Amino acid sequence: MSAFFRILIVIALVWGVSRSAIYLLPGDPVDFLVHESLVKIDPVELRTRMDLNGTPWDRIFSKPSMQSLVKQPPLGTLLFEAIGKSGSLTLLTLFLSIPWALGLAYLHFRHPSSRRFTQGFSLLSASLPLFVIGPVLLRNLPLPNPFLPALTLSFHLSGFWYRAVSRKLDGFLPRSPVAGARALGFPEDRVFFRALLAPVSGSLLLYFGTQLGTLLNGSLIVEVLFQWRGIGSLLADSILSRDYPVIEACILTATLLTLLSQQLGMWLQNLWEPRHK
Repeated sequence: MSAFFRILIVIALVWGVSRSAIYLLPGDPVDFLVHESLVKIDPVELRTRMDLNGTPWDRIFSKPSMQSLVKQPPLGTLLFEAIGKSGSLTLLTLFLSIPWALGLAYLHFRHPSSRRFTQGFSLLSASLPLFVIGPVLLRNLPLPNPFLPALTLSFHLSGFWYRAVSRKLDGFLPRSPVAGARALGFPEDRVFFRALLAPVSGSLLLYFGTQLGTLLNGSLIVEVLFQWRGIGSLLADSILSRDYPVIEACILTATLLTLLSQQLGMWLQNLWEPRHK
């Protein structure tokens, strides 16, 4: 129950700060929307729909609008479609990046002489910006559209995840049952997964849960680059068009997904660790 109240408090704070920043910005959004021909609504009606007739404080505490000012579909439909697209991208990215990171970690464990290569590869993948990786893959790999953004994200994230896994394994190795498992003649893959990786997977699940929220919210650069209509791309378009209801909804949805993924990681950690102590 305490986690539930923490989530509510964080969402309320984020909503208050974001709504204050949106409605206290200088300039008249109605003039911008009408001047740029983004909406075909009477300015008086638009001002009423945006709750801009009162003071700035009245705008902040006014009832949120559930209708986009620029796009035709309802706000719920826009969010549902964006979350679905971001969710599919997240699942495909996890499918590609987790085996990649674990494969590097296994190579790191099985062949110590390869650690210079694995560490250099992880440094390269983690340090290259997404706006560099994406165009290179887009130019050189004739893959279907869903795989290119997922491959871009997985290549970038695998370096971070490999470093997290290898650091945890190196810290646990001196007190792990690896030597005993090898003395009993177990194969190396079983030694790695059962004697070394399984006992430390609880903290790794917590880390991956935190990263899951980032993936669900969508990477703004990747979604814009590959025209992937997820929640990150929806937020970017809404900011450019000053579609305030959609901006508020995207920020709250991103906050909620991040908090829920962190709670999921903590729950998986608490579920896993007692079984492997």
